[in-house]
Amino acid sequence: MYSFTSRVRYSELAEDKKASLVSIINYFQDCCTFESEDGDIGLSWLAKHGTSWMLTGWQIHIIRRPRYCEHIKITTWACGFKYFVGKRSFTISTMDGQVLVYAMSDWAYVNIKKGLPEKHVPEKELEVYGLDTPIEERFEEFGLTDYVKENGEMSAFKGKMTYPGFDQMQKEAPITITADNLDTNHHVNNGQYVALAKSVIPEEIYVKHFRAEIKKQSVLGDLIIPYIYRENNKIIVILTDENGAIKIITEFITE
Repeated sequence: MYSFTSRVRYSELAEDKKASLVSIINYFQDCCTFESEDGDIGLSWLAKHGTSWMLTGWQIHIIRRPRYCEHIKITTWACGFKYFVGKRSFTISTMDGQVLVYAMSDWAYVNIKKGLPEKHVPEKELEVYGLDTPIEERFEEFGLTDYVKENGEMSAFKGKMTYPGFDQMQKEAPITITADNLDTNHHVNNGQYVALAKSVIPEEIYVKHFRAEIKKQSVLGDLIIPYIYRENNKIIVILTDENGAIKIITEFITE
């Protein structure tokens, strides 16, 4: 496991003075990149090998969002490798160990120049990351068992993500990708992808569960077409390219 501590900043807040969903995702992203850098397999290593870890899926469960100025601990660990696919678990907890947020994620190890998955992850990266038990098999260890049973946390996202046809979804105004949306891979950062999806929801929402499937990367100047669908406390936002190819599917279940 790898952890770092932080304090919730004003710039990370939603309107209710608690960390926003995008800030939570950024904490997770920072945690795994810190681990890579400290293990000497970070940006320089990846650039040398022409590779990168690309996020392909999120599943995030929020028990309580961290409050303004609260001291928190962010933890991550690799929990699965098969060929070019990696799985990683995350938690955000209070300084006395109470879990506030937990998440599962899927990643693909990609050759940047070819734009294709690598056949295998280098041994050095496997050694640095190690392999541990996924969060969903460690609920008792984290004191989550009773909470999950009582609140049906894991049942929120049973089965494959489904969504209606585009003819049943509301089409929103196109979004053009700018330099502010990009990261060091010159693609839209995964946190930015979620921010773009959330930006088409007209009102402020506070998310209890979130998941996403990233299908296609976006680069500078791309035109994104958003679609939105509502069903009770669930909001689905899909971003496509100009030809209708799906870039990302997001599902927000609100409090």
